[in-house]
Formats: sequence, structure tokens, C-alpha cells
Amino acid sequence: MRLLTPLSLACLLALAGTAQADVFINELHYDDSTPAGDVGEAIEVVATGGEDLSTYRLYLYNGSSPSAATVYANNPVPAGTAAGCGKATFATVTYPTNGLQNGANDGIALVDASGKVVQFISYEGTITASGGPAAGLTSQNIPVSESNSTAPGTSLQLTGSGSQYAHFTWAESAQQTFGACNNGQTFSGTGGTGSNTPPSVRTTTPEQGASTFPAAADLTVTFSETVTLATGAFVLSCGQSGTVPLSHASSGTTFTVSTNTALVAGEACRFDIRATKVSDAQGARPAADTRIAFTVASSTGNPDPGNPDPGNPGTPGEYYSRVNTANPSQLRCSLHETIKGHTAYPYSGSGTSTWTILEIADEDPNNSGKILDAYRNRSYTKVSGRAGTGSGLTYNREHTWPNSLGFANTTGDKGLPYAPYTDTHMLYLTDAQWNADRGNKPFGKCDSNCGERATESNNGFGGGSGGYPGNSNWVRTPDGNTGTFEVWGHRKGDMARAVMYMAIRYEGGKDAKTGQSEPDLELTDDRAKIVKTSASPAYMGLLSTLIEWHLSDPPDAAERARNEVIYSFQGNRNPFIDHPEWATPALFTSAKPTSCQLLN
Repeated sequence: MRLLTPLSLACLLALAGTAQADVFINELHYDDSTPAGDVGEAIEVVATGGEDLSTYRLYLYNGSSPSAATVYANNPVPAGTAAGCGKATFATVTYPTNGLQNGANDGIALVDASGKVVQFISYEGTITASGGPAAGLTSQNIPVSESNSTAPGTSLQLTGSGSQYAHFTWAESAQQTFGACNNGQTFSGTGGTGSNTPPSVRTTTPEQGASTFPAAADLTVTFSETVTLATGAFVLSCGQSGTVPLSHASSGTTFTVSTNTALVAGEACRFDIRATKVSDAQGARPAADTRIAFTVASSTGNPDPGNPDPGNPGTPGEYYSRVNTANPSQLRCSLHETIKGHTAYPYSGSGTSTWTILEIADEDPNNSGKILDAYRNRSYTKVSGRAGTGSGLTYNREHTWPNSLGFANTTGDKGLPYAPYTDTHMLYLTDAQWNADRGNKPFGKCDSNCGERATESNNGFGGGSGGYPGNSNWVRTPDGNTGTFEVWGHRKGDMARAVMYMAIRYEGGKDAKTGQSEPDLELTDDRAKIVKTSASPAYMGLLSTLIEWHLSDPPDAAERARNEVIYSFQGNRNPFIDHPEWATPALFTSAKPTSCQLLN
């Protein structure tokens, strides 16, 4: 056994006893009983590691409107002087009579040389800053206060022992000690590793005051350093959706926060980041809560179709503003230019994937914890009802354009998520058995000699069996181009428009942003062309059946809502949901024009 030498043991003990230092507001006097006005008003700042405080400033906030507090003064902090209680440095900023507002709901932000808020406290009530360096932050209200009966010469002080703000407790008024250790206060273990700057929120999505946040998108939060989150660190509350359950990692620097549902278009929301639930490796917490007020987008449509941007919806008219309807060829090429280049997500994985998007897009309208599948019309519990996870009847992801017909892999030739394979405009959540029975058969008409795949009664549709066509799906074997799958009536148009979208979205060539190759997908009535292939062009059909289904089952509110959800993530739209009149046989059989003439 190897024994530690006295020197190495002493080093280890010294390291074990080292604590992180901190900078914070340590003492405050703002109100008293002096008839002619408050006297001796001051704010003391302490650096427990002994650092020079001259790079800090104090910003004073008037909280007469607590939800929109404004700066009424700011002052530099002196360098400070050492005191006989550890290595701490104290700096006091003094104010003239009535220089500090008396509350209720006033606050102080301590800001470092970089402009970052190190601490944001308030007295006599919480405030949210509307301007200055603390804009968007919500204060931490101290639990003690002063009044016009408080004795002159006293102050509110932190008491206790330690090296960080969290180690001390605010106490009721006692004899002032500005420039020295407070009553009942000692500093210990400081100076060993220097000052530990508390973590802070660097960026959020959405930003403060945003009005274009999509109804179905992830929120993000980036901190200044790696932090650990306790339960309740993030809270989302909305006017119509109420308190929305969130899922996210428990530690990291940047957090993707999923709502696992779609918010209501146009509703007002508040996203709170609770400082007391966030800590760095040394236990330091942000100076204040962060509160982001935003509005969910009430309209959609990317204002720059050539540059899909899920975070900037715009209006539907703007999205299609460059579409040229002069003839089928120009319509086809201009639609392709409008909807191409979308954001492709991984097919599966721990972050946002096609599962994430589809479980929002295909959510059961009567139960946000479930999905409603497209073929059986059955309601399944989200996640636990997935094939490979749940037991009994389960759901999985249906490629309405079978992936064996042109795009067999989840990743493309650049190793990135393969856009056609992972395109959620085309993917639907469906019953796993009915999905397997569909296989890679073309969509077409069946008859009473086909096999029935019944639906369940849900959301006012489906149910019943025994007679063709009824409310059932119908299948003729074998798999491949000699087989047929006929979708039940309420979903015929949905499947048709998903497949028609693919024929316009994928015209071959390479993605302009990633350089990854894409297939050329075409619709046909010629079954002989509908074969397994990794080459282009690849075919699917039957075109005439798809047009018939599209006309007989036009887009409804549920399908339009689904289009919005997918747009929120991918940044592109299915044009045949927004403009059903554009889907014609002439469009899908048109030749590529010599040049594509976009409008505007």
C-alpha cells in the first residue's frame, strides 16, 4: 500500500478546503423614520475573494409597474477595501437623502464589466425589468424590508458564514456596518480558486417579445456555462394551453426544451427560467429569474421561400408569392423552388427527430397524451405505444411514398439525415400491422374481393366493417406493383396530398445548402414503372387514383393544422393543402421548362 507523504496530504487537504468566491450585494439601507427624509442610504457590495470591485456598476430599478420596471439611476462601485474578516473586499455606494426609492417593488441590479447581470434583487416585491442590463429578468425578492418607522443608522444585512451569496441569510434591520463585516457574519474558505461568476442565461428561443414563434417548435436556452437543472427549472404557461409539460436534459450548456404538443396560434405565453433551480458545478445560481413573454404565431408562410426559416412564419400569401401559375411547367418548377431545401431532422435519436414531430402533428385532438393513427384510426399513448416499445397493438411510421421506391436509407451521401426518408409531410403515424399490410403497394382502387383492414370509431369518424368500401382500408396482395392498397375514405385525400407533395419536392440534383444528393420522384399510372430502386427517376402511383382521392376528400381543419406543425419544424409547406386547385394531372406530367420563371 502506498502512503501519502505529509506534503501531499497537506496539499489534498488544502484543495478539499478550497471554496469558490462570489460577488454580491451584502447590505442595504433605503428607508427610515427621519422626518426630513431618509439619511445614510447606501448599498454595500462584497467580493469574498478580495477582488477589485471598480469594474462593477449598480443599476436602480423603479418597480411602480412591477412587470415593466425601469432604470432610474446607475452608479459605479468603488474598488473597495479589505476588512478584518477573511479576504473579503467591501465597497459602499452612498446616496443622498431619498436617493433610493422606498418601494414597494423596487430593485437593484449588480452588473459586471462585460455588462452581465451578476445579481438582481428587489425589496418589497418581485419585479421584471423592461430595460437596462436586466431587461427580461425577474428579480429575487429579499425577505426583509424597511419602512418609515425604521430607525436611522440601521440597515438590512446578510448574516451567516461562507463564501457565496447562497451561504448567507437576509436579517431584519440592525446597526449599520457599511465597509465592514455585518453583524453575525464571517467569510471562510475564500480566495483559493478566485471568484466564481454565477451562471447566466445567454440566449433563448423565442426571444423576449417575439410574436412569430411557431405553434409546434422546440424552445431553446443557452447558459454561460454548464449547469444542472432541478425539476421545475423551466416553466411554460400560456393563455389557452395553460401550463405546458416540458421535456429536456438535466444538465448541459444549451438545452432543447420540447413541449410535446402544439400551442394555440395567437395565444400569449410566458417562459420562466427559475434561478433557484439552476446551479453550476460550484453551486452558484443565476442572479435572477429570466422571464420571456412571447406570442405564438397566428399565421404562417415563409416570407423568403428560397430560404426556409421555421422561426419566421410570415403569411401564406408571402410564402407562395413567387409561384408562377402561367402554365403547368412553370407552376411545377416554381413550387419546387418554393418548398425545397427544408430542414431535415434525424429519423430517430435522443433529440428532435421524426418521432418528436409526428407525435405532435398526429396528436389525438381529444387527448394530448395520445396520437391518432391514420389507418386504423386508433388512439395510442405517445411513446409507450410505439412499435418495439409497447405490447399488443402498436404504432409506427408509415412512408406514404414507400422508401424502397427511390430512397432506401435514413442518411444521404453526405452522412446527413436524408430529406426524402425523414420528410414528415410524407410520414404518418399508423397502426403497425396495417402499415405492414400496406408494404410498398401503390395506392389504388380495390373491390369487395380485397382484404379488409377495418378502422375504429374515433373523433367522429371510422368504425364499422363488412361491406366495401365502408369505413375500412382494403388491400390486395402481393406486395409490390401488382398489389393495391386503398385507404379508408376519411384519409384518402391526406395520403394523396402527401404523395403528390413528394413528386414536387424532389426533382433530383443536390440540396443547395448541404450538397447532399436528392432523388427525382415521379407519379405515374404505369404499374410497370413502380419498382424498387435507388436510381432516379423513381415512380409511385397511381396518379389518376391520387387525383380522384384528392378531389373527393379535400383538406380539412385537422390536415391544415398538421401542415402548420410540420412547417414549424421543417420550414416548408405542402402546397396542395394550401392550394388544392394546383393539383392536376397536367402538373404532374409536365416537362421541365427551359428556365424557371419565378415571380417578383
